[in-house]
Amino acid sequence: MPAKYVEAKDFLLANMYEEEIGGDRHTDLLIRFAESCGTTRERVMDEDNMSPTTRALQSWCYAVAMREDPIVAVAGLVVGLESQVPSIYRRQTPTLREKYGFSDEEVEFFDLHIVSDEIHGERGYQIVLEHANTVELQQRCLKICEIGAEMRLLYTTALYRDYVEQELPLSALGLDLPLAA
Repeated sequence: MPAKYVEAKDFLLANMYEEEIGGDRHTDLLIRFAESCGTTRERVMDEDNMSPTTRALQSWCYAVAMREDPIVAVAGLVVGLESQVPSIYRRQTPTLREKYGFSDEEVEFFDLHIVSDEIHGERGYQIVLEHANTVELQQRCLKICEIGAEMRLLYTTALYRDYVEQELPLSALGLDLPLAA
């Protein structure tokens, strides 16, 4: 196996380990936040409650991790998807604390991802820049980054529509931004 694949695969596996198995499982931190919003661990863990858009994003992530060239997978999952998280959460987390009164423990998931995903994003960029050394591989990396960004937009748009729109329509915010269909 070429060294570039070992580095990219090890990076992806370490990232997935951190999210799902190691130390404070990120999933558990997110469930803690959901519980502080009034739901239960059981409801969150029940696959029957998963929205179609969440299923689509999850399936896309698994497909990319399992089927793509590891360099392309790093580009899509880390650069195109995960590296967006810090700038999103930096804007959301103060509002969660200041306006909605969440404690540091309740928003730990967001604080952790502001730091860890910035580190992961930078490492992902470096792996792609170093190892995407053909025009064809660079084009595949660019395309999957675009798809990753589109997946994030579709996911967050669906969250808004499913959980927020009825109580707070865009028109009430004075925004003139159409959401993706």
